[in-house]
Amino acid sequence: MQLNLRRYALFYSAIMLAVIAVDMALAQWTSTDLPAGMSVWLPAITAAQDLGMRHGRDTETALPKGTAWRLAWPLTLVATVIQLVFAGVSIGVMAALGFDVFSVLSAISLPVWILIFVGMVVLVYLTNRIFLGMGVRNGIKVAAKLRSKP
Repeated sequence: MQLNLRRYALFYSAIMLAVIAVDMALAQWTSTDLPAGMSVWLPAITAAQDLGMRHGRDTETALPKGTAWRLAWPLTLVATVIQLVFAGVSIGVMAALGFDVFSVLSAISLPVWILIFVGMVVLVYLTNRIFLGMGVRNGIKVAAKLRSKP
């Protein structure tokens, strides 16, 4: 399976920004929020499943054993870079607007930040692996249905 990392990155970024926009709108008009991890896991779920579905639909073959585990690493790297860039931009914008972001961030020690980061990477990796395989299976089913249509 060839990974289209550009497609994954664009899909991931678009879903992440849409989730953030929905979260901001909900906070503004209803005083509710989406769960904190929604902007990390929903984009990974949808982008990995989209790649898998395209592969399954185009090739109508399952991934060889262990391939989904191997392919999840580059997807996780792309998702992590996108999240780090977004975090850097967000921190910069909030600091430019006069918010004391660094005192808030320094309230949590460095080992805890590292633990949070590693936990996020592991969970995004597992999410990519699970939904890449699920997407392939769904794509094979879609291809079979399209083939059987008169």
